[in-house]
Amino acid sequence: MNVNNNISIDELPQNLEDLKTNSEWILGIFEAGRGPLIGPIIIAGCFWPINNHNYIVKQCSLSLNKQFYQNQTESSEIISKLKDKALQFETIEISAQKLSTKILAYTPSDLNEISLNYTIQLIKNILSKGYKIIECYINPIGFKENLNEILKKGLGFENNDLKFIVGIHQTIIAAQIVAMQERNARLLQIQQDIYPSGQMGSGYPSDKLTREFLSKVSIPVFIYPEEIRFAWQTISASFKQKAISIEYMSEENWTKQTKEQFIENPSSLEYGGLNFENYYL
Repeated sequence: MNVNNNISIDELPQNLEDLKTNSEWILGIFEAGRGPLIGPIIIAGCFWPINNHNYIVKQCSLSLNKQFYQNQTESSEIISKLKDKALQFETIEISAQKLSTKILAYTPSDLNEISLNYTIQLIKNILSKGYKIIECYINPIGFKENLNEILKKGLGFENNDLKFIVGIHQTIIAAQIVAMQERNARLLQIQQDIYPSGQMGSGYPSDKLTREFLSKVSIPVFIYPEEIRFAWQTISASFKQKAISIEYMSEENWTKQTKEQFIENPSSLEYGGLNFENYYL
């Protein structure tokens, strides 16, 4: 990676199209929110011109010694200020509902497969805007050894100039800050929407606040709001305690009711194999 060490902010192209046309870019991708029971996974891509690498690392204080970066607020503000000057970022969200639906589908997907597909979509989104990405650093969770082949096949093109590298890098640290900031903002919104009077906690089942949150927001019949990952084992186990059971009658025991008969006597409904007492339209 060829890096120009003597770039100042005043020397950076101010026109984004100039940056796209005249620069080779490096990209880092980070995924936030894989383990919790609540909220989305956010995958972030943070990228900048190779020639501006050292300047951005210094300005944003991106240290490889801190995998979970401590001073996220300050660095996030600097990253936002540098956006459209020497740095770009893009995110993609996998909602709790999408995660659970894909995991519980008739042909299920595991979490690694879901993450990989959305990572490929994020890279496609970035490349479609005209950035010449030549190195892409990936957070290693869930990815296989033959990463280059998998991602290039998923992207649907042969590009020997684009290399995928598994391992920690300053672009990944920046993407981590962006992903975690966006996920934290989404969690705050979720809490305000469904439990404004209390605390949601970290979202992990070991968190006391999270357990209290789940007990407060459970809903009869539907169990939990859509922001709760119903495919996760902790949540599915609670279905046995909280779910309302419905007994489906065999076809030979159905009481055949016409629409007219039901309208005349709606207090007892036996229709479609379900039996409801005191049911009124």
